[in-house]
Amino acid sequence: MRTCQQILCGIGGRSEAPDHSTLTVFRERLLQRGKLKVFQGLLEEIVRIALERGIKFGSIQIVDSVHSIANVNTEKDQRRQKKGKGPRDGDAQWGVKHKRKVKNGEGKAEVQMQYFYGYKAHVSLNAENGLITSLETSSGEVYDGHHFCGLVAHDLEQELPLETYSGDKGYDDGNNHYYLDNASCTRPFV
Repeated sequence: MRTCQQILCGIGGRSEAPDHSTLTVFRERLLQRGKLKVFQGLLEEIVRIALERGIKFGSIQIVDSVHSIANVNTEKDQRRQKKGKGPRDGDAQWGVKHKRKVKNGEGKAEVQMQYFYGYKAHVSLNAENGLITSLETSSGEVYDGHHFCGLVAHDLEQELPLETYSGDKGYDDGNNHYYLDNASCTRPFV
């Protein structure tokens, strides 16, 4: 029986699905050859076609990051590295996914952090139509706010009809406010 993923990828009913390492090797080849710009070009082409076909773009753009957990058993990977071998995925890093205050057994508030090992996709998407217009990737430990200006600049290059940018407190940074006030845009940050 074929899975939904096999049907969507065009894999025949008796064909084997690619091993997970196939995608990792493909990604590494793209990075080494600088071909990630090809994917950025594809995204730009999708946005251009959407504009030409009359898909409505609203004036509000949302910036956020998505966490992706690396396909690595970190305990086994640490043992590998102690034996002198390299990490299974050298680009993945530890990052903090959430910080929240919780009450301990004594009723006092403590900060609890949830960690993940992997990557972040920093995205800018249009609130009206839900289309991603700009994308940058990083390892898990990177501060989200450092990718804000690059995402906005890419949106501006595409001449999207935007007026307002919105993001969570990870993007509420003086440098980002300054960029919005003084770059080639004068859009408020919500």
